[in-house]
Amino acid sequence: MDISYKIDEDELTSRLNSGDEHSYDYIFKLYYKPLCFFAYKILQDSTKAEDIVQDNLIKLWERRQTFDHMEKIRAFLYVCVRNSCYDELQHQKVMNKHAEYFNNNSEILERTILDTIMQAEVVRKVFATVDTLPEQCRKVIKMTFEEGRSPKEIAEELGVTVSTVSNQKMRGLILLKKRLSDQDVAMAIVILLPAVIFK
Repeated sequence: MDISYKIDEDELTSRLNSGDEHSYDYIFKLYYKPLCFFAYKILQDSTKAEDIVQDNLIKLWERRQTFDHMEKIRAFLYVCVRNSCYDELQHQKVMNKHAEYFNNNSEILERTILDTIMQAEVVRKVFATVDTLPEQCRKVIKMTFEEGRSPKEIAEELGVTVSTVSNQKMRGLILLKKRLSDQDVAMAIVILLPAVIFK
């Protein structure tokens, strides 16, 4: 069963609540990458970030009957991932080094966490919007930003010229700009700018 990206969030939550695995898979894919981005910003370790996100998405399934709205699911995932990242830092004794700084600057750190959540949500919107692009644009954008491939590598994979890859990437970025809000575009540029410049 395919679930459209335009599915009503209440309906999606209801399906998850009743144990629908397709709805869970949809939510998993929807939040996996932004949560990994969020966790990596805290840990600076992509492997541990992915492990933590996977563990907490499993917790979501185990507690699926406790959620009655998508906002609660979203809050649950970000809070759980944040707490798991802090636990990981404490386990590494990194937090102990900075305990005094943390105690004296907890308000600043919380604001940083909120900013990172906002960035992660923009990443989620961007990935969801990328899936609505024409096939060739979608492939080029995903291979550029998600897989970090160079234009030459993408051209070889798709059997096209480097010029075609560049044109498709530019077309995709233009379409994304049209389909995202100005605020989301501005933040996405900050987040994705290195890939735009160096690929």
